[in-house]
Amino acid sequence: YQRRVHGTLSECLFFFRDEPAMDNCIDSPYVHDEIRALAARERQRIIGIKQPNEEAILEGLRMYGPAQGAQKLMDKEMEAALTAAHEGTYVCFRSSTGEDCTRVGPSHSCFCGHTLAEHNQRSRRVPCTQCKCDLFAFMFTRPEEIGEYWLVRRKDFNILTWAPKCRCKHTHKEHRPDGSKACRQCACSHFNSNFLCLVCDKHWEEHETVFETEAERRQQGRTVGEAFRPLAQLDQEYTDIVFGKQNSEGVYVKGPPPPHQQQLTRPRPKVKAKPKPKPKALAGPSARSGSSQGAPLPPSPDAQQDAVAPLLQQPPTAQVTTRPLSSERSQPGSARS
Repeated sequence: YQRRVHGTLSECLFFFRDEPAMDNCIDSPYVHDEIRALAARERQRIIGIKQPNEEAILEGLRMYGPAQGAQKLMDKEMEAALTAAHEGTYVCFRSSTGEDCTRVGPSHSCFCGHTLAEHNQRSRRVPCTQCKCDLFAFMFTRPEEIGEYWLVRRKDFNILTWAPKCRCKHTHKEHRPDGSKACRQCACSHFNSNFLCLVCDKHWEEHETVFETEAERRQQGRTVGEAFRPLAQLDQEYTDIVFGKQNSEGVYVKGPPPPHQQQLTRPRPKVKAKPKPKPKALAGPSARSGSSQGAPLPPSPDAQQDAVAPLLQQPPTAQVTTRPLSSERSQPGSARS
């Protein structure tokens, strides 16, 4: 019999003739609505059972501090908030739900691989000054931003070469930076992310990078100024632990790491120096060797001279006498001294 479950007929038809077989299943990017609903119910159930405790989170920050990857992400967002308050232009990576997922600053990267500081922000479309990118589009640069936090724990992981991938299994750096976003390695016509945003669970293409003024954000009821900073809605202790305390000049100065974090910090492994090659003993009766208890002694100067002397000896130079051309050829050995 034949059964149609979801999607188009060519994608979601299962053909069972004699008996069901896995080979007859056709891969499909669509997910059944029942599976989506089941996943949503289970997620809400898990969240209800394991409700995060703010006191436990704060105690963990006091003891161990934030993770290294999370610390770098928070530092970039704080830089974006301070830059926005200073220049008056707020840049956000906004989801289709209207939620601001990330504060975008000068050090954040675009789809083309260049930072926002390398784009012309005076232009309306904010084009790139380093490539053919005609519009700044924020792109994730760390696995923690898309929920793949376990990658940084792998021994062979390199953050400098990692990049989010499309469904065609090529990274965004292998796609064209222009409006088409077509892949250079295959027939993929557009970048379709195979990951989700950690904040809103939406795909990258369901977001947009928004440039707004302070007045525009106030009209929409969004945060500005100090309220736009990360962790602004939490206690001041969170900010002091993650970013440090502000001095008289308004600069965040972070104190020493917590004692537990100092204990967990592993010392860098010492690279063993390669042993220097031992000088080979010169052959000769005058070369002296050390005793069997210690290392061999270097050869004496006299032994070195005796060994090197045969190499420096050269045959005696021949004294050539010139004679007229009419004369007979000189006998061999007559020109020798």
